[in-house]
Amino acid sequence: MLTVKHFDYNDDGNFVEYTCNFIAECDGSSIWGDTRDRRVTVTEIAVNDFGEYKSVEVTHDSTWDVYTDNGFAAAISRALGYKVRFTEQGMQGDYYASMEC
Repeated sequence: MLTVKHFDYNDDGNFVEYTCNFIAECDGSSIWGDTRDRRVTVTEIAVNDFGEYKSVEVTHDSTWDVYTDNGFAAAISRALGYKVRFTEQGMQGDYYASMEC
């Protein structure tokens, strides 16, 4: 599901950029927009792994209002193999989701 596009290791942690092409099915739980039955194509995930904290950047084909949708977050978590959550609202954008673990 994920293909490593780029990997970098340094003293601060690891950076891995993945290419992908899968559908994240929203469950309608977003408090910012109507995400019921929305199917979002995820094309890239970048992870900055600092040990106890991971910053996760997700590139997708939808608007920012997928923010807080539990189905979207669960799909990204399944793809990565660990649970992630959204960061703050101001860090979201159209075609981009800011997440963390």
